Amino acid sequence: MNKLKLFILPLVLPLLLNCGGGGGDKASVAPATEIPTKETGNTTTLFKDNPNSQETAVKIFYNYSLNIDMTEIHLQGEFLFLKITDKYKKALFMGQVVHQDNIKIPLSIVDDSLPLIVELYSESKHDKTISYEVYYE
Repeated sequence: MNKLKLFILPLVLPLLLNCGGGGGDKASVAPATEIPTKETGNTTTLFKDNPNSQETAVKIFYNYSLNIDMTEIHLQGEFLFLKITDKYKKALFMGQVVHQDNIKIPLSIVDDSLPLIVELYSESKHDKTISYEVYYE
C-alpha cells in the first residue's frame, strides 16, 4: 500500500499546487478605450457599423499581353521553344511554339514581377538563344 501512495503522490501533487487559492488581493483592470477612426468617426469595431468605402479595391494580378513577332526571329531549328520568366526566375510559360508570323500570349502576373525575361531557342546546336526583357508601364 505504501508503494501505491508513493506512486500516486507525484501525480496528484501538481494538481493540488495548480488549484490556486483565490481571495487575497484583487487585481484591477482598466476598461478598454475606444479610439474613433479617422475616416468614419465610428467608435465601434462591429462590421455592421463600419461599411466599406465604394472606392475600396485590391488588385494583386495585372493582365498583360505578350506579342512576339516571329518574322524577326531567325532560328534554323525545326522545333522552337519559348520560355517566359519573371524577375524572380519563376516560370510563367514554357513550351514549344510554331513557326508563324505572330504569337500573342495573355499573362496574369503580379505587378512587382516585372521585367519579364523572354527566351527563344531551338534544338539546333547552331542556333543561339535569343533572350530579352519586357517592361510594361
